[in-house]
Amino acid sequence: MSISLKTHKILWGKSGNRCSFPDCKVELVMDESESDNPSVVGQEAHIVGKKIKGPRGNSSMPIEDRDKYDNLILLCSIHHKLIDDQPNNYTVVKLTEFKKNHEEWVSKNLSIDKQKQKIELEYAHIIDKWVELGRVSEWKTWASNLLCSGQPSIRKEVYEKLRELQEFIFTRHWSGEIEEIEHALRNFNNVLNDFFIVFDKHKVKEDNWYDTERFYKTSFFEQHVYYRLLNEFNYHVDLTEDLVLELTRAGNRIIRAVRNNLFSTFRNDEGVLIIEYGPTMDLSWKTVRTEYLNYKEKEEFNYINLKDFMTRRKTRSYHFGEGESLKYLSERFNM
Repeated sequence: MSISLKTHKILWGKSGNRCSFPDCKVELVMDESESDNPSVVGQEAHIVGKKIKGPRGNSSMPIEDRDKYDNLILLCSIHHKLIDDQPNNYTVVKLTEFKKNHEEWVSKNLSIDKQKQKIELEYAHIIDKWVELGRVSEWKTWASNLLCSGQPSIRKEVYEKLRELQEFIFTRHWSGEIEEIEHALRNFNNVLNDFFIVFDKHKVKEDNWYDTERFYKTSFFEQHVYYRLLNEFNYHVDLTEDLVLELTRAGNRIIRAVRNNLFSTFRNDEGVLIIEYGPTMDLSWKTVRTEYLNYKEKEEFNYINLKDFMTRRKTRSYHFGEGESLKYLSERFNM
């Protein structure tokens, strides 16, 4: 488990972006300059240690609760190091009191834009659901399963969570306050919708997996029929895999939008979404980073629809196939 985006926003908001150590109150976000983005120098410290063997970690508090708001205190790097170097002096009780007193001071002495905080928390909640339902922490594993062995496969549990995510994004009340995040989420959902249309066309259930049916294998054997079906199968696999690459680009667009507008250190430790595929013709495996590169080019930055993507996918940084097929264009979950 890790600290949720909503928890990050609550902690920083209630702390006034200042160190909670008594008599410090140093600002933890340096203003941006003409040439640089804002610099974040604050650190989110655990009151009860994140790990059992960490500072103040020998506690009855469940591990899954240790990344929650009540167990976090915002500090500068100096005081974070101090409390962790001296856990016997800076106890759980003392740090809890530091946090309580500091947040009371912030409430009385700083002007906080509560409407802005409310809006940002609403967006943070949506992003946290995207992370959860999209299995973002497991992205490389589940997405790579769709690109390996020439037969796209996905765990049933992941598939169902993605279906839940599809409906969740589709039914949001958009305020229009942070347009870049909203556009990125809509773009992601448009790709996800079309992924389901394509993948489901030849989806078969095998135990706890959904596999791609090898529909070219038929008891009725005629060579010309076999090769026609094999070509259709290869096209289907390539299109499915290209949509997975596009979904990864769309996911990285969401990460970029969150970092630009909501929390500049979002996924600092985890980084961008990457994907692995193989084995290739030389039996190697490739790990690739797929993103929309021309952010100023609106056409590349947006996924328009499946028909457009079939034609334009060959212009992307990575792709497996090309060409159109009308068989996939009969339905679409419009956004």
